[in-house]
Amino acid sequence: MTKKLQHISILSILTFSTYSFASDAITIDSIFKNSSGLRSITSLQFLASSGSKTYITYPALISVNDGNILVDSKTTSLNETLLYSYNSKVDLILNANGSYENQQYVNSNGFSNTDSTNFNSVWIGFNYQLDSILGEFKPSIEFQIPIFEKYHYQNKTASNSLKAFSTKFSLRNYSDPLVSSVYISVLKNFEKSVGDIKVQYPDSYAIGLDMSLILNQRVSLNLNFAQRYQTSLKENSQKVNPSTTLPTMGFGATYSLNENNSFTISSSIGTSSNAPDSIVTASLWHKF
Repeated sequence: MTKKLQHISILSILTFSTYSFASDAITIDSIFKNSSGLRSITSLQFLASSGSKTYITYPALISVNDGNILVDSKTTSLNETLLYSYNSKVDLILNANGSYENQQYVNSNGFSNTDSTNFNSVWIGFNYQLDSILGEFKPSIEFQIPIFEKYHYQNKTASNSLKAFSTKFSLRNYSDPLVSSVYISVLKNFEKSVGDIKVQYPDSYAIGLDMSLILNQRVSLNLNFAQRYQTSLKENSQKVNPSTTLPTMGFGATYSLNENNSFTISSSIGTSSNAPDSIVTASLWHKF
């Protein structure tokens, strides 16, 4: 495989950063190609849901039902991820994201709409690449913590830091013309105060498969599947939402603009009523 084709295969996986898969996008490059310096992923995401839940998408997809009667929700998010190669095995991670939300509720007067613009969170962490297994599989471990998170619960807002952590183990393989990745991930949330309420958002446990088929030196097609289990939402140590699953599947395409830039477009759908109806993500990846 030519060096250029290898570069395209790396970029093709970036499509799988649809929602909290930004971690995949920032590790593939350093796994399949020795890179140094600074890289960035800028993603614009559109999430639509017609259920009673709101969703958090970074670093993992979780659903929240705070008791308000929500009938429709649309969220546009801007997500910026920076990756810096500390050495040949360690990448340092910085992620920041904000969103614009339009939500429709049912109340005593009928329907009401709310609009809000928020700076949601800043996460920092690292990705550590382990030695290859059997010469074909490349494992990596990722760990992140939030240094800032803003929460919205029952019409109240609060911000905290270091009240969660996320970890992920990935096993990747390249077999021309297919790049595949199997991963397991855990998001742990701790109790936090929102107004006079102590809230513990659900923990998330996920397993997923990402695949990318290289069509030519510029274009690849991508497919992903994920199954997530999340624990109960707790309010003042009492369960207020039951545990649930959030299965999704997605597809997309990647186009390499040049040696330093790649554009991806991807779409995912929820395969149960608990997951979002749809998530569409457009991402630009740049190597400085």
